[in-house]
Amino acid sequence: MERLLGLGEHVLRYWERELPILSPSRSPFGRREWSASDISLLLRVRHLVKDRGLGLSATMDRLIAERSGSGADAAASLSEVRAALVSAYFESRAIADSLCHRIEPRRIAAHNAITKTEVPLAGSER
Repeated sequence: MERLLGLGEHVLRYWERELPILSPSRSPFGRREWSASDISLLLRVRHLVKDRGLGLSATMDRLIAERSGSGADAAASLSEVRAALVSAYFESRAIADSLCHRIEPRRIAAHNAITKTEVPLAGSER
């Protein structure tokens, strides 16, 4: 988990103590077992703390707001918008690739036609 998040183990343990919302399950041997939703939450905490510069108290407030009331609605809307943007991106890439495959042979043919045509140099006579 530490490698995935790019954080030290001590940071994860500190966050776990300070943010009650982080509570991974435990194996019979006492090892932490992070679910997909736990990992998603950890990535969100890392973003808020490291990238946005929030303290853990403000991060906790933000997480609670996102998961309740209008924050949850906004998160759902943003998730839908993100999915639409990702879909549009891949569609536009497919169209661009298709156009490149159509244009490239014509460009090569035009280049070959130009380079085969002899153009007399200025001042030279034949």
